[in-house]
Amino acid sequence: MATEWSVARGENILWRCALPNAGQGGIAVVGDRVYLTTFAEQDPAKPRQSNAILCHAVDRATGKMVWSRELRADHGRTSPQMYAFSDSTSWSPIASHDRVWFFNSSGSMACFTRDGDEVWRREFRTQPDAYPFNRQCEPIAVGEFLVTIEPIAKDHPRYDAARDDWNYLHAIDRATGKVAWISEESCTFYCTPVLGPRGILIGRGGPHDVPERPVGLSMIDPANGKRVWMFEPTGELRDDGGWEALYALHSDERFAYWFRNGREQSHLVLDAATGALVREQSLSGKVDLTRASGELLVGVELAAVADPSFPLAPGERLHIHPQWHTNLVAGGYHWFLCTTNNRRNGLAPAGHSGPAYSLGRVHVETGRVEIMELPVGVAADGTRLYGKPLRTKTVDARGVEIADEDRSRTDGWEIDAFFPTPVVLGGHLYITTMLGTVYVVDIAAEDLDQRALVAVNDLGPLGDCWSMSGPSAAGGVLYHRSARELVAIRAGH
Repeated sequence: MATEWSVARGENILWRCALPNAGQGGIAVVGDRVYLTTFAEQDPAKPRQSNAILCHAVDRATGKMVWSRELRADHGRTSPQMYAFSDSTSWSPIASHDRVWFFNSSGSMACFTRDGDEVWRREFRTQPDAYPFNRQCEPIAVGEFLVTIEPIAKDHPRYDAARDDWNYLHAIDRATGKVAWISEESCTFYCTPVLGPRGILIGRGGPHDVPERPVGLSMIDPANGKRVWMFEPTGELRDDGGWEALYALHSDERFAYWFRNGREQSHLVLDAATGALVREQSLSGKVDLTRASGELLVGVELAAVADPSFPLAPGERLHIHPQWHTNLVAGGYHWFLCTTNNRRNGLAPAGHSGPAYSLGRVHVETGRVEIMELPVGVAADGTRLYGKPLRTKTVDARGVEIADEDRSRTDGWEIDAFFPTPVVLGGHLYITTMLGTVYVVDIAAEDLDQRALVAVNDLGPLGDCWSMSGPSAAGGVLYHRSARELVAIRAGH
């Protein structure tokens, strides 16, 4: 599998396919097809918002566009294009050998044959205008169902006007587009539910007064939507404003996992069969920190760690706030990026999040916390740039501006942008940021230091590239995308 490449320098690139506009969803690869979504080509005279997307099929061997189909959601909510916290294109397609399902998170989904013939189309309710457009969940393929997060339709027997804006898992029959079941428990639209061996883990809680209650996690049976168990923080774990279901909610045969971002930051390990709390592991105590210089600080108290990129005021300290949706459990560790210089926590003791531009991991058994500072980006000559905020352009392949707001032109670390959830391919962790920087990390590394950082790659020139998608792989080829193009990447010689 490719671990080192550069789109900016044309290194290890098999082909490049120009795209009509940006898109944030992932890439589905089946047979001789690659599937993805974008917005339609931007008219420079019109607003940079839309609730219509394009569904694309690309030839896997050549990178040529085979067909495109429009998927509108005229009844649904319009999203900003290239919004740093998801948009109408954020839900990834799902494909089989003869069918592909596309999703417009503004409120529509459709099934097509591999040749682009429409099989069915379905509209659904999207989140109300009272909330930001944050649709970071991913459709889940399980058996004959496609599972999404939606508010309940107003003509459905389960509809309750008192919970009009609550969201629930919906299982859609992939053959007909009909609703098969709606989950017993609610789930915030911020959440990225994940299917594990014991069910689909969902969560409630987050900013902007998301309504679903009680705050906590639930394991859902994918066969019927029934609750297997529910975990609600109570007693010493009561809600102090730090419970956020803005993560990929991972579980395995033994455990389920969550972060606590309260006055003290911690990692929770739950029994995957019952939801009982097994242990709480501190993230804000002693850590092993590898600085950009290579200096290793072992067992240092986080409160004593300085922030050279964003100096703290007297009396302030660093908080670890795992960056939303950047977490993944692999190799016995829960991996996450560290939000940089962010004060969203708002809880005592005063300070901001960090260490700046860093990757962290916590060992799920021992609770050992390791942090490594990462380069923010890679210059044209291959120089790694550390410790400084960067900005980027948000234009399409024609050079037309397509982003609706300025936060999308930052590096995403300070605003806590919804970076794509990392993926594991061939023993490596692939992490993509909004600058189009892609880190490749050895998940089997004994220590999280610079030896674990296999490569730092790009999806285009630094400062002139934008991406909020993760890679996919098939047949030894890696497929990735930026706002301008889809690329196929081969393993280096």
